[in-house]
Amino acid sequence: MTPASTRASRDTAPASTHAQYDAALRRGILDEAMHRLRDGGPENLGLRPLASSQGTSTTAIYTMFGGKAGLLAAVAHEADRQLAEELRGSLRHDSVEGDMRSLCRAYRHWALENQGLYGLVVGEPVRSPRPGVGGGAGDADAADQQWREPLLEVVDALVDEGVFRTADVHETATAIWASLHGVVSLELSVWRDSPSAEQYFETQLAAILRSWAAGGAGESRLRSSVAG
Repeated sequence: MTPASTRASRDTAPASTHAQYDAALRRGILDEAMHRLRDGGPENLGLRPLASSQGTSTTAIYTMFGGKAGLLAAVAHEADRQLAEELRGSLRHDSVEGDMRSLCRAYRHWALENQGLYGLVVGEPVRSPRPGVGGGAGDADAADQQWREPLLEVVDALVDEGVFRTADVHETATAIWASLHGVVSLELSVWRDSPSAEQYFETQLAAILRSWAAGGAGESRLRSSVAG
């Protein structure tokens, strides 16, 4: 074969299959993975059936995400974004006390509706074998999670307005989250079918807020927001 014919052959050859791995395919794989992980754990996510559902092969997942770990990191990053959006959407901005209760209730609701994703968001960060492939979540410290920002902002406002006692905002928000995570995790694993589960949560929420109240006017404002 002459050099000219070789060049002509290259020019008419089909494009590399990697050229088909576009943003739409990546989004499709990510959305389907999130759907499959909404109620189940990562151990139940098979790459072959996932790829098949999008009309592609596992090669696409390894190329775009770096394998299962990278895909899980991308899912965790997207789920984190969605939880942050849910929490921000719960804020009515009529009062910081009402916002705190609304945010905590939205946190519980999202966790109950997305049990599998919840584990990825609040658990040990999933690290991609290829930095950056997972959308940044695989390389981020837990403190960088987006969903924490609305909680920090509301806690900061509560401290600033004298409703919560003066304390380090990050430490206060972390302690509140630990209590929320505890009661939500119990509901997911033990009380899921209990008709009293919501009341257990509300009792714990009231106890959390009382424990951080500044006293006097702060306690009065929290009590008046109970029905909010």
